[in-house]
Amino acid sequence: GNTSLTKLFCDQTNVTALGWSAFSRLLCDTSSVNNTYLSNHTLEVIGCRYGSLYGIPSSIQRYLKLNKQSQYDVPICKILVSHSTLDMTPFFQWRLKLLPLVVAWFERARSCLGCVEESMTSFETRELSSVYQFIRGLPLLVVDGLYNQKTLYPHPHSKKRKFDQRDK
Repeated sequence: GNTSLTKLFCDQTNVTALGWSAFSRLLCDTSSVNNTYLSNHTLEVIGCRYGSLYGIPSSIQRYLKLNKQSQYDVPICKILVSHSTLDMTPFFQWRLKLLPLVVAWFERARSCLGCVEESMTSFETRELSSVYQFIRGLPLLVVDGLYNQKTLYPHPHSKKRKFDQRDK
């Protein structure tokens, strides 16, 4: 994809709805989280040299505004704007090894709250929901881990009961 074009000067009054739809997909393909991540994050201006936004749909204006932010956070911001829930099932193949990365991604995403119209409460709810979905999708690993711990390390009260029974 494009990694260098920042300005595209054209007569935006002659762009059709189909053309704006193509620009929208270019700036933020919402068909999947991965496609959103791979969308264009460098294009900042479409239209005339004077920066007029006349005739440019509001969704495209929002994506152009996001692209003007720090390039480090733009993909994350677009994912937060475009995907209200994040599907964790593609990450199950890496099991619990990926959980710290999921948590770290949400920590990084906190910096986008200034660009994204979302309250801290809503963001934290989304974060908790995603982590819950991730852990819930791997119940056998958690149960197996608990079972293995019990067999390796018996419950401390079981020894106490044995000692109590000897005294009687």
